[in-house]
Amino acid sequence: MHAIPQRCAHRPLSGSLVVPYATLIHDGDAAFGVLDADKAINAFRRRLCQICEHPLDERCFLLVRPADVIKGCSPEPALHPECLPYTADHCPMLNGTVTHYRRSPVLASHPPDGRVPIRPASACPARRTRGRPPAAAVPPTGTRPG
Repeated sequence: MHAIPQRCAHRPLSGSLVVPYATLIHDGDAAFGVLDADKAINAFRRRLCQICEHPLDERCFLLVRPADVIKGCSPEPALHPECLPYTADHCPMLNGTVTHYRRSPVLASHPPDGRVPIRPASACPARRTRGRPPAAAVPPTGTRPG
């Protein structure tokens, strides 16, 4: 597992996971896997990484599903090369631990009194971890939101 990227040191945590910039926050809880539409649009318009919120460099990556390839666009903003391996390790949709999208309401799996508070990433010491190749990612082909 990859350690939290330095670019994400300022991001809040939920449990031990970085809360991506574009993730919806509902009643103080991160709804992992759900984009906040306003933040996603802001990330597209300002060319920000959907994970760390820093401006994207010339080299960045898009995570796409087969349906996105057919449509020729991705509903998610791009990521930095440094943010991709961490995301690929910890996102269940990318690391293969979840093979389908949720069919229940977004926060149905959260017990009413079992909320995981969001805290600053600086409160969690970085761990040394062994790396592995990132999940399939497609570099953007010059398309820009528009």
